Amino acid sequence: MNSSIPDCTSKCRSLKHALDVLSVVTKGSENQIKAFLSSHCYNAATIKDDFGRNALHLVSSCGKKGVLEWLIEKGVDPLVKDKESGWTALHRSIFYGHIDCVWSLLKHGVSLYIQDKEGLSALDLVMKDRPTHVVFKNTDPTDVYTWGDNTNFTLGHGSQNSKYHPELVDLFSRSGVYIKQVELLPWLAWISD
Repeated sequence: MNSSIPDCTSKCRSLKHALDVLSVVTKGSENQIKAFLSSHCYNAATIKDDFGRNALHLVSSCGKKGVLEWLIEKGVDPLVKDKESGWTALHRSIFYGHIDCVWSLLKHGVSLYIQDKEGLSALDLVMKDRPTHVVFKNTDPTDVYTWGDNTNFTLGHGSQNSKYHPELVDLFSRSGVYIKQVELLPWLAWISD
């Protein structure tokens, strides 16, 4: 293991250091990753590989939420895009199905609508390669989450406060109502039970 003082400078752009960092991020525990990033290189949190990926991109891909939040607290910009596809940490979290990382990034103000090189937002990735019609069984979860402008209680929450992150509409589960279908129109959401 390295000493606690990195052997490089604050201007380090070493590809070897970047590859070391990304290797530890994909294989180490959250505590090992934090210790390594703190001691390996002055720029360990922001140094990039040939594809423009940094530690935040990789922890988002691997679902290491604790390290993700630690990196953001250290000042790593969550809006940085990689060179290959223009994906942010949010794109990667969504693509690899790490909802806890998605939620954390949203809480830190990352927009669902930042586009990659193909013009796809992270939200578009959720819908890509999905069937246009999905049939649910009675045993499937039937929770409904909404967000956006809640003027006139249009989102189904108990107040008119706008929701900036997806929030569970708990009225249905409290009432024993099971949702069969949700239709979204530009001006109206319709939920049938």
